[in-house]
Amino acid sequence: MYMRDRAEMVNKALDAALPSRYPEVLVDSMRYSVLAGGKRVRPALTLAACDLVGGDMATALPTACAMEMIHTMSLIHDDLPAMDNDDFRRGRPTNHK
Repeated sequence: MYMRDRAEMVNKALDAALPSRYPEVLVDSMRYSVLAGGKRVRPALTLAACDLVGGDMATALPTACAMEMIHTMSLIHDDLPAMDNDDFRRGRPTNHK
């Protein structure tokens, strides 16, 4: 329940953080990977740490999104031809494919 609720919160915030705008091809590429789903463990841990110290969730949410964006960037880089050259990530073609 906690993880699902936090994942939903983070997914909404990520969607809002990446509005479609110019340059469309770059933003579409970013949205394709960041919004592809996942467990959102890293941002959930960020928000749990905020809860633990009595922080404000709205203040911590941008940091939680940044954690997920950094993680997604590392997956994109790992999938590139110079690295693993993977064809699929989370059941969808990788970003460079």
